[in-house]
Amino acid sequence: MERSMAPQSLVLTGENYQNWSACIKNYLIAHDMWDTVEANTEPPNPHEADVEFKAWRKKNAAALHAILISCSSEILSQIREIDSAKLCWDTLADKHKPQPQNEDEDDKDKGSL
Repeated sequence: MERSMAPQSLVLTGENYQNWSACIKNYLIAHDMWDTVEANTEPPNPHEADVEFKAWRKKNAAALHAILISCSSEILSQIREIDSAKLCWDTLADKHKPQPQNEDEDDKDKGSL
């Protein structure tokens, strides 16, 4: 039985970022692609380590594909030119991950009631 490479998950619409990112992260982990997204290092130099670079490029493309096909058309139009799975993931997190509220702002809001 052949496994599908397309993630069967939520479509990122913006407001569902937390649920979407959890599903996609688990999919990428299960398919051994999460390290490409999580990596804090530069990709291998294509001239110095051809085999290593080709392996990285294949993993990056698969992870990027999984991310792109799980985004709404509106969100896809904002990220479709990105060619790095890590940069794509980080861009989506910057745009859609809910930010914790500042406790000082909460106190100001409570005081103004």
